[in-house]
Amino acid sequence: MKVVLRVLAIGLLIGAFILPAQAAEFRSSEQPISVSQKEKPRDLHLAGKNIIVDANTTGDLVLVGETILSNGEIENSLFIAGGTVTVRSHVLRHVRIAGGTVTLSGKIDGDVYVAGGDVTLADTSEIGGGLYVASGTLTLNGKINGELRIGSGTVVVNGTIGPSNIYAEEISLTSKARVNGNFNYHSSKTATIDPATVITGQTNYTKYVGSQFDKYGFFFGSFLTLGYLLRLLGAILLGWLLLRFWPRTSRKVADFAFGSPLQAIGYGLLTLIGVILAVMVLFFTIVGTGIASMVFALWLITLMIGSIFGKILLGSWLYRMLKKDAGYQLTTGTVALGVIVSSLLIFLPVVGPFITFIFFLLGVGSVFNLVVHSKETTTTDPTV
Repeated sequence: MKVVLRVLAIGLLIGAFILPAQAAEFRSSEQPISVSQKEKPRDLHLAGKNIIVDANTTGDLVLVGETILSNGEIENSLFIAGGTVTVRSHVLRHVRIAGGTVTLSGKIDGDVYVAGGDVTLADTSEIGGGLYVASGTLTLNGKINGELRIGSGTVVVNGTIGPSNIYAEEISLTSKARVNGNFNYHSSKTATIDPATVITGQTNYTKYVGSQFDKYGFFFGSFLTLGYLLRLLGAILLGWLLLRFWPRTSRKVADFAFGSPLQAIGYGLLTLIGVILAVMVLFFTIVGTGIASMVFALWLITLMIGSIFGKILLGSWLYRMLKKDAGYQLTTGTVALGVIVSSLLIFLPVVGPFITFIFFLLGVGSVFNLVVHSKETTTTDPTV
């Protein structure tokens, strides 16, 4: 198994992010993380409670935390999942954000995708591409050169925007608003449009009625890339919950996975294939239908929990490989590391899905073992 792990390590470190020159840099901490202007990171991935990045990044910047501030220039794309997010950076490509309170005041050359509670574009903000937002409230004070697609509760336009398609309960265009193109909106009532507002194209209003209206429906197509961030944030949250509230159980899973990896993979295959075959057999019997339904539900839960543990195991193992640590760490940082790496591995042909599947089986098999041998002892709880 050591040979297999070494092969996986090479695949991760060289190819995980498809960066031939150098691997991405990972940092995680429960303490505040600050990246100064003196640093010159290429591809940087940070996970922590409070994050401030003043450095210029020559590649992608991925940030996951509670409070996040990005100031430096980013030559590639910016990905953020956080509570309070502020972006003052000049981003040369695209921005994707999932957050509670989001404020953009910098310049983004590409497209911007945002899912948040309160989203604000400051006067100094400028977006070269399109803006795609799902939010509770949205205030637009800057300049958007591309198209605008919005699903929100309240929208206030106080700047310059391109052709628009807005779904919202309350829509207001102030005297400073300018729409370069058609202004299409869907609401239960007409928008409040100041007489001084400039709209170069046509204004088209569609009134929705009850269930016929779904202000977020159109995002299923255009927000496929944003869905990546939401899944990433959800997986990190689930992983953190597992470590926070079931630390001993989590350590049992890790001990078995790393102590008996081949057995864990075997259990994983058994769970993945054997259980569903048993369920199918039970479904063909009258007495077994109810039992099959219950087993099937437990099987799905096991796969979900096992999938999260697979990401935790990946992050723990990768952290050990990078830091050459003597033991496997189960922390919030390794959770974030595992989730981010596993989500990016899909872009690595053949090897990426293979690595992801191996750790998925490790997680599922270790959870299966825990269920079957629930009385086994464990080691000291990890620090989260």
